[in-house]
Amino acid sequence: MGLRSAAAATAMLRRAGAGAGAAAYSTETFAAPAQKVVVRRSGFIRGGLFGFLLGVSSAGAAAYVYLLDEYQQSSNSLLSGVDNLQKSTEKLKTHTGKIELLEKDLQAVPKKYATKSQVEDLRNELLKAIVSLT
Repeated sequence: MGLRSAAAATAMLRRAGAGAGAAAYSTETFAAPAQKVVVRRSGFIRGGLFGFLLGVSSAGAAAYVYLLDEYQQSSNSLLSGVDNLQKSTEKLKTHTGKIELLEKDLQAVPKKYATKSQVEDLRNELLKAIVSLT
């Protein structure tokens, strides 16, 4: 018997209680035993699975954002290193060009100017000319 039938039985007894023998019948004899309310705990599986998936998703998203940030920082560092290398290469090219120009000028010096021995020879000739005039 359900709860409705116990309530209906109690109501019938109250109405019939006005007659003789009402004291012999009580609601306790006609009342159905109380049913235990069974709590089904099947939602914990769905809830646990949902919580697990939510946790994994949030951890994955956080890891993705962290890795993306690390990738961005390392990429910027690499690009700045490449820029510095390019600038230093340009400086090296300009310095190398200056050195090559100086080498060409240095190689042309003996052709344009007199050497020490040539100056001494000219000096000696000039002294001979002066001595011969006096």
